[in-house]
Amino acid sequence: MRIYKYNEYEDHQPRLITEDQIKAEFWPQWYSRMCIKFGKHEVDQKFTFEDCLQDWIITNWAWEVQDES
Repeated sequence: MRIYKYNEYEDHQPRLITEDQIKAEFWPQWYSRMCIKFGKHEVDQKFTFEDCLQDWIITNWAWEVQDES
């Protein structure tokens, strides 16, 4: 499982988040918006969670880290 780090906007504290957490929290909203923009059929054929993940990384200026547990 991939883990990402990003700095929280409000307090600038670094946060860790797993790929599974991103999928649970961000994927439904991202998928819904892509369906509105492109149509469900188009989204189902051309987009994957990896596309969503890359958007999340860019939006949050996040970077992948090794497991820090």
